[in-house]
Amino acid sequence: MRIVLDKVGKRYGDKLLFSDISAEIAGGQCVAVTGCNGSGKSTLLKIIAGLIRPSGGSVCFSGDNILDSGQRRDYTGLVSPDMAMYSALSGVENIVFWAKMRKIACSQAEVAELCRQFGLGEAGRERVNTYSTGMCQRLKLAVIKVINPPVWLLDEPSSNLDGNGKILVKELIASAMKQNAAVILATNEEEEVLYASSKIKL
Repeated sequence: MRIVLDKVGKRYGDKLLFSDISAEIAGGQCVAVTGCNGSGKSTLLKIIAGLIRPSGGSVCFSGDNILDSGQRRDYTGLVSPDMAMYSALSGVENIVFWAKMRKIACSQAEVAELCRQFGLGEAGRERVNTYSTGMCQRLKLAVIKVINPPVWLLDEPSSNLDGNGKILVKELIASAMKQNAAVILATNEEEEVLYASSKIKL
């Protein structure tokens, strides 16, 4: 899988967020997207995911004849602060739901292991509306782990996490790259920027 950004730009009315962003990201690589608050880091990730359209330029996924933004969504996983889990469901039920949406088989034993691995433990059987913000973030990371897409889009993945959670993010990114996934990481955390081999500065 290779992602090619060709002069991508985004404008909202008279406000220009960014323009002429060009880059190539191959499987097994991690690229950091950096920039001040409001520079458009989250927006760029959503453009890559096919959730919103650029005002200019194009995004191309090569390697699997992926032609449009609708197809791109099947190849990407997104973790972001405004991504919401289903609050009336338990953590376990959320993991199972998203796995089924991607047609991925996931046994109860595998889900239980994910909850343990991501620090949810028995809380995985509790409703998400009882979770802290850190627990919700851990659940989002567990979901992207189970769907294991070719393209990982991580927007501030360490947000609301404690020290152990931040270590988990580092290990997760390393594991995704080892499996030849392309990782695009939007962050201003200096430690997270070090995970990347190159940067896109907005």
